[in-house]
Amino acid sequence: MILLLASLAMIFYVWVAYPLILVLLSLIGRLFSNIKYNYRDSELSVTVIVAAHNEESSISKRINNIFDADYEKDLVSVIVVSDGSIDNTNKICKEYCEKHSSFKLIEIDVQQGRSNAHNIALLSCESDIVIFTDAETIFERDTIKNLSMPFSDKNIGFVSGELRYLNQKKTKITQSASIYWKYEKFLRKLESELRLFVFGTGACCAVRRKLYKPIPLTGDIDFTTPLDVVLQGYICISQNVAIAWDEMPDTQKKEFKSRVRMTSKNLYGTIARWGVLGVFKYPAYSFVIFSHKIGRWLTPFAMIGVFVGSLLVPNNLFIFLLLVAQFLFYSLAVFGYYRFPFPLSGLIYSFCLTNIGFFIGVMKAITGQVPQAYKPINKV
Repeated sequence: MILLLASLAMIFYVWVAYPLILVLLSLIGRLFSNIKYNYRDSELSVTVIVAAHNEESSISKRINNIFDADYEKDLVSVIVVSDGSIDNTNKICKEYCEKHSSFKLIEIDVQQGRSNAHNIALLSCESDIVIFTDAETIFERDTIKNLSMPFSDKNIGFVSGELRYLNQKKTKITQSASIYWKYEKFLRKLESELRLFVFGTGACCAVRRKLYKPIPLTGDIDFTTPLDVVLQGYICISQNVAIAWDEMPDTQKKEFKSRVRMTSKNLYGTIARWGVLGVFKYPAYSFVIFSHKIGRWLTPFAMIGVFVGSLLVPNNLFIFLLLVAQFLFYSLAVFGYYRFPFPLSGLIYSFCLTNIGFFIGVMKAITGQVPQAYKPINKV
């Protein structure tokens, strides 16, 4: 019975209670706090870093998109790090080197991963602010301005933009994933209001150059760097007017691989970077990290605990009904897999697929099987 109750409590807390706690704290904060971010138009120099691997189909569009931004041209430079590309990515980028004095190409012979590309790019960076993005991502014209503006507040060290998806209605997988992403953005907005935000969006984020610390090969800019910024005494925020567009995984295979990769890298990197020091020095942030991320990644283990715990309690009407509910839930997931038109079957299947990805990702993190080289999931 203890296993069952503990598992149920874990699931309820992560997916229901924690969001409600954030809403309550946010309401209290709005009533009793006058804390505001001191923004003004930014005149800071910016370097946009693009890590690319075999991106000949998108790299020109990406570079043009950056140079077309509504920001003082003399303050923007671009570095493309070609990470072991064997197509025409390097050739295309060299043409831009001749057109723009503020453009630089760094070639890496053998692919070593996005974090290594970022580390190498920072060695050539002299700007106040560094913006990280991907080759397939597209910025709105004012995205660079909106990412840079918050840094006029000297307390802010990291800014995450808002990622939106072009294909969120394309398939049942993307429709379900878009619901998950809306839930994620809802939590991020509240955490940012409470000054407890400690996450990022790798395709659209910025950091003060002086705060950047080299990222291990198993790390990534969207979860390692925000932790580094907080540990140095600065604030991370979510900036929902800094908009970037991309495409989410549109098949079961891509969605599954994405969850496994992100979970293993995020869990391993968070524990390694935050450590015991972070837990005791920043308990409020630690509360958010566990409630928002780690607890969510542990959901499949709690789901297993509920099922096993239900089997271990005999002759109990409530437990019997709980078993029936689980049977119906997982049956709908199977129907969703086979695309039978049952209500909620697609959404439930996507939820179960996500949690299988969490489970394998956690196991990979525990056993040290964390991927290093990054390949855009939509190219898998």
